[in-house]
Amino acid sequence: GKRSGGFHRIKRYGALYFMAAPGLLFFLVLSYIPILFLVVAFQDYRVGTGLFGSEFVGLKNFTDLFTDRMFPMVLKNTITLNMMKIVVTFPAPIILALCLNEFRPSFGKKFFQTAVYLPHFFSWVIVASILSSLLNLNTGLVNKAIAGMGGEPIAFLNEKALYKILLTITEVWKEAGWSSIIYISALTAINMELYEAAAMDGAGKWRQLWHVSLPGIRSTIIIMLILSFGSIVSGSFEQVFITKNTAVYEVAEIIPTYVYTKGITNMKISYGAAVGLFQSIIGFLLVTSTNWLSRRFGGDGLW
Repeated sequence: GKRSGGFHRIKRYGALYFMAAPGLLFFLVLSYIPILFLVVAFQDYRVGTGLFGSEFVGLKNFTDLFTDRMFPMVLKNTITLNMMKIVVTFPAPIILALCLNEFRPSFGKKFFQTAVYLPHFFSWVIVASILSSLLNLNTGLVNKAIAGMGGEPIAFLNEKALYKILLTITEVWKEAGWSSIIYISALTAINMELYEAAAMDGAGKWRQLWHVSLPGIRSTIIIMLILSFGSIVSGSFEQVFITKNTAVYEVAEIIPTYVYTKGITNMKISYGAAVGLFQSIIGFLLVTSTNWLSRRFGGDGLW
């Protein structure tokens, strides 16, 4: 029966299930079990009384959220920063993968790949320290170079107009190499006969890239784009939390840091949970609608 068929599959693919178990356990513990605690967003949660002893207040936390004079600024900052990142950082790994795909296997190629992958393993604390060392008003190498050329030093990390640009640049530097791996994998799956046929038809490298390489990884690009739209109302907590300061607060505060400030620092746990739930719902709706639009116009989707 079905039960014996299930046991047969487990016995047959036991090694694969065993390999998948840590990943499944990770998502179960950190993603699915916490869903049960979303009820906190509808309570006046008190640590002393716990989850079952706290007063149920319905939508009060959400009413407070939408009437909070700070929240429109926080939402605007989050969307603006993440749209900048999508526009700049999304095509960066694709371009990098296409470039790496053109290199023949050599020590130079392996060295370059290692060099662009390495920043991914640096924590944002290290990246922020490097950024501060380079851009410090008095001791930074960049400002020393500006002063050496007769210019006035610039407080880069205190300039509102430059702050989000710097965040975007550091995001590209840190993650573009690592993100390119998935596109490189997709490029290696393209049948080499397609390139040979294109070359026989007189197509140069640019035409091969446009008519063979890009169509060959189109489905991967669409899936990654759909997933990236889910993070428009999210953001890198560590990156912003470490680099922001009072001078750029008005453009730096985003939803994840706002949740931390309200929920942890100010101990408004229910309010912070409401903000987090709002963020998750919007992210889900964005992924769903982007997936629907992709399939509606004949493209690929996540489902």
